[in-house]
Amino acid sequence: DGSVACWGNNEHGQAPPDGVEGDFVAIAAGGVHSLALRRNGSVACYGYNGSGQAPPDGVEGDFVAIAAGGNHSLALRRNGNIAC
Repeated sequence: DGSVACWGNNEHGQAPPDGVEGDFVAIAAGGVHSLALRRNGSVACYGYNGSGQAPPDGVEGDFVAIAAGGNHSLALRRNGNIAC
């Protein structure tokens, strides 16, 4: 149904135990943050944002892929450019 199920350590809000409802097509997990790519191309972000890796309001854009590292996040735009 496009929602995300989460479990494990949620100390920073990176894995909400009730999951996240939405129309998601991909997910990525970093050190203490998580990303979810919506069908419309925007990115939802959860968890720790101390290095700007998970903006609480998410990231608008026409993204087709996402990746998360320990303290950083990347997203591939439909036009082939990378946002980080």
